[in-house]
Amino acid sequence: MRKWIVTFFLLAASMAWAQDDSELRQIYMQAEEEYTIGHFDASIRLLNENIAGFDGALKTSAYRLLSLCYLGKDHVQDAEKYASLLLKEDPYYSTSIHDPLRFADMIERLKRGEETTITTASQQAESIEEAPVPVTLITEEMIKAIGARTLKDVLLAYVSGITSVESSNEVNVAMHGVYSGGQEKILIMLNGQRMNARVTNKAAPDYSISLEKVKQIEVLRGPASSLYGNVALMAVVNLITKDGSEINGVEASVGFGNFKQKKGSILFGTRFINMDFMAWGTIYASDGQKRFVAAEKSVGPNPHDGYAWTEAYNRLPSYDFGFNFKWWKLSLSFNQRYGKKVPVYADVYTSMGSLYDYNKYRVIDGEGPGHGMSFTHAGLLYSDKFNNCSFNIEAYFDLNKSNLYSIIGDEVEGNATDGSVYYSALQIMKWSEFSIGGTATLNYSYPQIGYLGKGNILAGLQMEYMRLYGTEGLLGSDYTNITTYWPTDAFRLGGESTYSPFIQLKHYFNEKLILNSGVRYDIKRRVNKKMKSSISPRVSFIYLPNKKINLKLNYGRSFVDAPYFYRYNQSPSYQGPEDMEPEYMEAIQVSFNYQPIPGLSYNGVLFYNNLEGLIYRDNAAKSDEPHYINGGKLKVFGIENVLEYQRPRFRANFNMTYQSALSGENYNLSGHQIYNVPNWFMNATLSGNLVHKTDHKFWLYANGRLIGKQLSPIDNIQIGGNTVVDMNYQLPIVFTMNLGARYYFHNVELELTTYNLFDKTYYQGGSTLVPYIQQGFSILGTVRYILKKKK
Repeated sequence: MRKWIVTFFLLAASMAWAQDDSELRQIYMQAEEEYTIGHFDASIRLLNENIAGFDGALKTSAYRLLSLCYLGKDHVQDAEKYASLLLKEDPYYSTSIHDPLRFADMIERLKRGEETTITTASQQAESIEEAPVPVTLITEEMIKAIGARTLKDVLLAYVSGITSVESSNEVNVAMHGVYSGGQEKILIMLNGQRMNARVTNKAAPDYSISLEKVKQIEVLRGPASSLYGNVALMAVVNLITKDGSEINGVEASVGFGNFKQKKGSILFGTRFINMDFMAWGTIYASDGQKRFVAAEKSVGPNPHDGYAWTEAYNRLPSYDFGFNFKWWKLSLSFNQRYGKKVPVYADVYTSMGSLYDYNKYRVIDGEGPGHGMSFTHAGLLYSDKFNNCSFNIEAYFDLNKSNLYSIIGDEVEGNATDGSVYYSALQIMKWSEFSIGGTATLNYSYPQIGYLGKGNILAGLQMEYMRLYGTEGLLGSDYTNITTYWPTDAFRLGGESTYSPFIQLKHYFNEKLILNSGVRYDIKRRVNKKMKSSISPRVSFIYLPNKKINLKLNYGRSFVDAPYFYRYNQSPSYQGPEDMEPEYMEAIQVSFNYQPIPGLSYNGVLFYNNLEGLIYRDNAAKSDEPHYINGGKLKVFGIENVLEYQRPRFRANFNMTYQSALSGENYNLSGHQIYNVPNWFMNATLSGNLVHKTDHKFWLYANGRLIGKQLSPIDNIQIGGNTVVDMNYQLPIVFTMNLGARYYFHNVELELTTYNLFDKTYYQGGSTLVPYIQQGFSILGTVRYILKKKK
C-alpha cells in the first residue's frame, strides 16, 4: 500500500512541477510577444517578476530577452548586465543569425573580456585570460568559416604549432614536430571524456569525429598530464557538443562532391522541464582521387604504372552517432563512431610506398586495406554543489575494436617463415579492448584570507581498468588467397589497472596575480604484474595588469605511456620490450596577450620542449629482437603568433609558427630540421557576411595555408627500379587555398566549398619512407534544412 501512496505523491508532484513550468513558459512567451511589438517595458516587467522561477534554458532565454529589451531602449549598461548573466548561465552561448547585430557584437565582446568561456584548462569554468596554459578557443562560427570537413582541418587552420604529417594508413598530425605512426601524442576528448584507444593510444582526427554536433573546441597547447594523465603529452583537444535547447528542433543535411563524395548529417535537440536531449548522426564516404604514378616514379622492387589513393574512405563508410541526455544533476552520454582511411600506398614497412590496386584485394568483413577503428563510449555523470563546494562523480565504459589490414603491394615478392615465396601479400590483425573506469572530483572555493588572497582547491581520483580480450589474424597472398589463420598469437591478452590521484590549486593573490599549480600521480599495474608510475607537475603564474594585457609563465611535465600494442605484440614487425618506459616531456611556456581595441587580439607564445624516452623503430634489429624501443630525445624551441579580429559580420584569423630543433638523438632530424616538419608555417582565414537581411544571408570565406620547406630524406629507397639515397631532399614551399560560400534562406542553408582551389600538386611526408602525394582540387556542396520549434 505504501508503494502506491508514494507513487501517487510522486505523480502529483510531477504534475504540479510540470504545470508550474508550463505557466512560466506561457509568461515567457507573453514577454516575447510584448518585445516583438515594441512594448519593452511590459516585457521587462513580466520577466523580472518571474525571473526567480525560471530555470535552465528558460532562464538563459529570459536573460537574453531582457538584454534585447534594454538594447531596444538604448540602455547599453543594463543590456550588458543581463548579457553577462546569460554567459554565466551558459558560458558557451553562441548568437544565431536571427539576433540583432548589436546584441551579437556585445556577446562576442563580453566573451573576449573576462567572462567564463572555457572549462578544459583547469576543469572549471574560467576565462581564457585566467587559463594556466596557452589555449585556442574554436567556436562553431570559426569551424563554419573554413568549411571544415574533419577535425584535422580545424586543427591545421587555427592551432599554432600543429602541422600535417602522413602515416602509412591513418590521418595524423604533429605538434611542435612530435609525431609517430598514428595520432597518439595528443589527447582528444568529447565533453571531457577520452576518445583515444587504450591499446594504441590513437585517435585519428578524421571523419569518424563529426563536427556538426560541436559547439566549440578547446585546445590546450602544451603539457596537460597534471589533470588528464596519459596521452596528454603535447596538447589536449576537447570537443564540446551543443545542448538540445540550442538546436531546439531538427537540423538535417546532405552533401555531394567530386570523387563520389557523399555525406549526411542529422541533429535533433529539445528541452522539456529540466530535461535536455540532443542526438546526432553523420556518415561520410568517398572514392578519393586516384593520382597516376608512372613506373619511373614508383617505389619498391616492382616498378610499374599505377595509382596513389588520396583521401579515400569507402567499403565501410565513416560514421559518428550518439546522444546526450541531461536531467537535473545527471548526464548520460552515448557515442559510437568508425573510421578508416584507404592507404595512399602499400603500408607494410619493408615495402611502404609501393603501388597497389585497392580493388583487387579481398574484402573481409566489409573492409578493404587500411586501419579500421570503431569506438563505443557510454558515460554517466552526477554533479552537485553545496556551500563553497562542488563535486562531480562520473563512470564510463569504452569498447574499441581495430582491424589493421596491411598489404605489401602488387606483385611484390615476400618470403614466408618456412622459406616459401609469395606475391601480393596481405595481413590482417584484429584486436578488441574494453575499459571501465570512473573519476571523482571535489572543488572547494575558500574565501579571502587576510592579505593573502582567495582561491579554490580541486582534488580528484581516477581509476580505470583496461583489458585486451580478443585478438585474431590471418595471412594471405595473390590478393585474395588466405593461407594462414592465427586466433590468439597476435597479442598477449590481459588487463591493466591505473590509479591516478591529482590535486590543483588556483589562488588569487589579488585581481592581477594568479597562481595555478597542480600535480597528478599515475600508477599502472601492467599485464606482467610490474608497476609503472609517472608524476606530472604543473605550475603557472598569470599576471593581469589590466583588461587589455595578460602575461603567463608556465612549467609542466607530461607523459604518454608506451602503447600496449608494442609491449605485447607477437609480430616481429611491431614488437617492443615489455618493460618499455613512458615518453616524457618537460615544457616551459611564456605567453603574452594583448587586446588593444574591441574585436582585435594578439597572442604570442615562446616555448621550449624537452622530450625523453621517445619510442623509435630500430631498423638494425634482428628478427628476434625488439624493433621498437625507448631512447629517442628531442629539444625544440619556437614562437607562436596569433592575430584575430572579430566583428558580427566579419572575422579574420592569422597565425604563424616558427620552431627549430636544438638537439636530438634517435629521432628523425638533421641539424635544426625535423624530418617532414617545416620550421615555419602560417595560416590565414577570412569570412564576411556580405548580405544580412531578415530572410536571407550570404557568407563568403577563404582559408590559405603557407608551409615552409621541409627536409624529407630518401634513404636507400628503390624508385623506378633504382636505389636512391638523398638525405638532403627538400619539399619546396607550398601554398594552398580553400574558398567557399554559404547562403541562408529562411530554413534552408546552401553551402559550396572548394579545397586546394588552384589544384596544387604537392607532397607530404611523416612516418613514411617517402613523401606521399596529396589530393588535388576538391569540391563539396551541402544542403541543410533547419526546423526550429516555437518557444
